[in-house]
Parts: sequence; structure tokens; C-alpha cells
Amino acid sequence: MLELKHISKKFQERQILDDISLCFPDSGFIGIQGESGGGKSTLLYIIGMLDHDYEGEILYDGEFIYDRRAFIQEHISYIMQNKDVIFAMTVKENILLATQVSQKPYSTIEFQKIVTQLELEDYLSSYPSQLSGGQLKRISIAKALLKKSSIILCDEPTGALHDQQAHEVMKSLKRLSKSALVIIVSHNPVLLESYCDSLLTLKDGKLKGKMKKRQSIEKDYLKRRLYSLFHYSIRQMIYQKYKLIFLFLFQWIVIVSFFTIVTALNGVFDAIEKSEQHAVLSQMIQVEKWDGTLFDDLLESPYLYDCSYEYQLDQLQLMNQNKGIHCISSFLPLQKSHIQLKQGRFPKQSNEIVVSAALYEKLEDKESLHGKFMDYSHDFYIVGVVCSDFFSLDEVYYDVSLKSSLSSLENRHVLVVEAKENQFHSLYQSLQTDYMIYSDVFERINNYQSLLKIARVIAYVFIGVSFMISMLLIGIVESILFYERRHDVAYLLSLGLEHSRLFLLSIVESLFLGLIMGTGGSAICFIFYDYMKNVYQLSLHYHFDLMLKTYFFNEYDLFVFICFSYMFMTVLGALKPILKMMKTNIIDTLREE
Repeated sequence: MLELKHISKKFQERQILDDISLCFPDSGFIGIQGESGGGKSTLLYIIGMLDHDYEGEILYDGEFIYDRRAFIQEHISYIMQNKDVIFAMTVKENILLATQVSQKPYSTIEFQKIVTQLELEDYLSSYPSQLSGGQLKRISIAKALLKKSSIILCDEPTGALHDQQAHEVMKSLKRLSKSALVIIVSHNPVLLESYCDSLLTLKDGKLKGKMKKRQSIEKDYLKRRLYSLFHYSIRQMIYQKYKLIFLFLFQWIVIVSFFTIVTALNGVFDAIEKSEQHAVLSQMIQVEKWDGTLFDDLLESPYLYDCSYEYQLDQLQLMNQNKGIHCISSFLPLQKSHIQLKQGRFPKQSNEIVVSAALYEKLEDKESLHGKFMDYSHDFYIVGVVCSDFFSLDEVYYDVSLKSSLSSLENRHVLVVEAKENQFHSLYQSLQTDYMIYSDVFERINNYQSLLKIARVIAYVFIGVSFMISMLLIGIVESILFYERRHDVAYLLSLGLEHSRLFLLSIVESLFLGLIMGTGGSAICFIFYDYMKNVYQLSLHYHFDLMLKTYFFNEYDLFVFICFSYMFMTVLGALKPILKMMKTNIIDTLREE
């Protein structure tokens, strides 16, 4: 038995309800009529535990109701004038939703019996927007029947229906009142008088009229069962798919841009590092005195492998098919283990040479070059080609045995020293205080790395700004989605959904959105990465490749970082709208047209 004790409510100094005390039977069809704005709906919301701002007490079976949400879940069902369903969900999902939120068990047989009785079996996979007003009201009745609610509150359930539909709804409510307490608020006195067992009038804050007594009904309290409501989030995302597709496309563009920048920078730095390791002259340093005088003696150092005078090989003119070629000429170092040949072998005689891959591609005669200096004339045979690298230039390398034939090109002002393996930097540092030194490979790589470090900082700033814009867009879109869903949220709360469960459901949905963005973007990046490496073969065109780098566990750490970053951003972007959603005014939102 539901009992109201001294219920009063004011709104802006106006007494809407004035000391109402009333006992309702366990079952029956109770109608409440009165003037518009007289407080009928307000009284209904107070009975249904949605309005807390009132004076007085409400008892059920003689006990004060402490846990309002548990009471709603166990006993209350609403049938409203408008938007009594969630339009993103099917008819079947809407019918089951109230039971799932209330954690009440149900059987498939019972569900089928109810939908058959209400002639809804042919519409279970349809959406509410495809149904008539009368069919929508039958969905609400089906929810109350399946939930086995002991109290059904109806706020103008026939207000938007034509006469035939209104009578159908009233007949269904009449049948429902045999096993539950049905309280209806309406402006239609004819319908109320025709179907209600008792008719009350709310006037000047007072509730007048006689209540027919009904026999008490024994109530069954079933064991609770926890249902997952994640399908609600999935349906909402599908329903709002066009906004989400726009968001996903934008974020995937950002992810691919971020991925390309990071992997390209990794690839360029790796290419430079490999160029330094495998450059032919990577161990060679040119040494001059500060005053420019001649070297009378060769240098000695524990880091030194070989030392000799420089030869001005640029004076040796090279011809190919009677055409002069311009290239950098050097002697091969004595240590050759770091040099990678694309084809062929190293020279064994003074008339054999190795050329760079860049020069080899340009030569018409790929077998020999003709060298000439003053009276000196000689043919050199190409026996090997050095692999191309990031700094590929037109280069020719002679065997050191040729020095005896080119003594006139010896330059005693400059020494060329070769460092022992892995001792280059030690030798470089030991010489730079006493001599003017220069290493073409070392200086070139340092200059490029300095530029790339600046480029990396600029790229990371760009990435940071892009991610900030992405998070702002995510927050805006999620705010719009939650705002458009505010009625559904109020409806779920009216069904008795706990705020904590609503919060968790919203967070999980945000994480799922972030996971879609992250995994979708990662999948696109992986396809792009595979295409650039294996189909387009970027390294053949630009001497570097996109490169995944191990940060924590393996080379796919970047994809994991993308996924977790987007999950974090979607949760962060959703926090404000979620917290705002938690403060939803259920009554005001449900009353919105």
C-alpha cells in the first residue's frame, strides 16, 4: 500500500500541493484531473521519487522509503506523454531496458506472451520512429508488464493520440490495473470517468475525491540479476554514426600524419647513422697546421691506424666515353670491413677502382674510366660499386698502390690519418686542440643532424598542437552527443539507473570510442607503412625508409601508444559533459517537447 502523509510543495511562493494525505490501494485504476499547471504532474513525480523537493512523507507497506532509486527499480514504471522510449534502440531493446536497468529477471516465454498480447510481435526489430503513437504507448505498457511494476504512473499518456488510439491505451491500462496500481493524470475527463475506478480532483493544492478500496495483493520479490547495458551505448553510437564518422575521419588523418612524421624522422636518423657507419671515408681525418706550414714528419697516436700525405686527386681528370665527369676522388682506406659493396670487389691493382652507386648509374661505359693529368694518362677498370646511402654522391675510390704513380700530386701541407676501428672520435678529440682538422663525413652528418633536431622539435610542436586540437574536437563532439542524448539520460535515471552506473557506462563508451579511433588509425598507418616499404619502396627513391622504433617492448610500441593516447583523450574530453550529464534535472528534461 502506497501512503502519502502531509505532502506539500511550493514553487516561487505559490502553494502547488497543500498538505495532501492519502492511501492508495495495491491495485486499481486511479485518475487525477485538474486545471493545467495545477500540480498534477508534480504530484506524480513526487510519488515516483523523481522530485525530492517537497515536505511530508511517502510510505510503502507502512515503511518510510529511504532508498529512492531502489524503490524506483523495484516498484515504479512511467508512461509519459512524449518520448517514452529511446529512439536509438529497437522495440525489443526498449521493452527489455526497464527490466535490465532494474536488474529484474525475466523469461523469454513471458516476454513473448506480453508482446503477443499487445500485438507488438511484428515490430520487435523496428525502431520507435517507425511506429504510431498508440503502438509507442503499448511499448510502455509492455515494459511495465515485463518489469512487474506494482505502481504505474501515467502522465498524459493519451494527450498526443487520436480517439481510437486513446481508448486502446486506456483499455490496456485498465487490464494492467487488475494486478498493479495505475495512477493516471489527464485533461480528458471523459476518458477518466469511463475507465478509472476512482477519480480524484486536484484543486488549489488539495486532492479531493473518494478512493475505492481494493483487496491487497501479495507481492513477489525476485532475486536481482545484473544485466550489461553496453548495448545501449553501442546503439547510441550507431544512431549518431554520422557525427562519429566525421570525428573518426579527422582523427585518422591526424594519426596518419603523426605516424608519418615520427617514422620518417626515425628513418632519416637511422639512415644518417648507417651512412656514418658504412661511409667509405668514415675513419678518415684531414689534418693541417694552424700556420699552414709543411709536415716534416707523420703523426703518431695510439688511436691511429695509418697516416700519409694528402694527394690532390681532383687534378686528375676522368673521362667516360670521351666525356668529362665531375666527381669526388679519394684513396680507399686500409681498413675496409665497414664498406658495403653493392656489387663486385675491392681493387687489387693500381689500375682498378671502386665507384659510388650514384656515379655508376650515370656512366655510359660501366666498365672503365680514363684518367689524365699532364703527361700522365691511364685507364682505370671498375671492379666494384659501393652501396648507396643517405648522402650518396658521385665518388671514385682508388687503390693506395696508385700513390707511387702520382707522387707529383702529393700535398705535404695536409695529412690524411685513418683511425683505428671504433676510435674515430677519440682520435678526432686528441687532434683538434693542436691542429686544424676536418672530416667530410663527420661534419656533413653533424650538420644534417643539427637540422633534423630542429625539424624534430618543430614536428613535435606541430604534433602537440594537432593532438590538442584533436582533444578539443573530441570534447566538442562528445558534448554535442551527450547534449542530444540528455532526454535518454533523464529517461534512464527515471527508470532507476544509478548515477555511478551511468558514469561507468559513459566512461566505457568513451574508452570504446578512443579504441576505435586508435585501432582504426593504427590499422590505416600499418597499411600505409607496409605500402611505402614493400610496394612503393621509399628507400629506392629517397635513401631512407619509414622506420618503427622500439620504445618499451617491441617495434609496435607506437601503435600501442596511439591507442592508449586516444582512449585517454576521449575519456578526458568526455569528463566535462559526463559530469554535466550526471546533474541532469530529470523532471525538466522529461517535460521538454
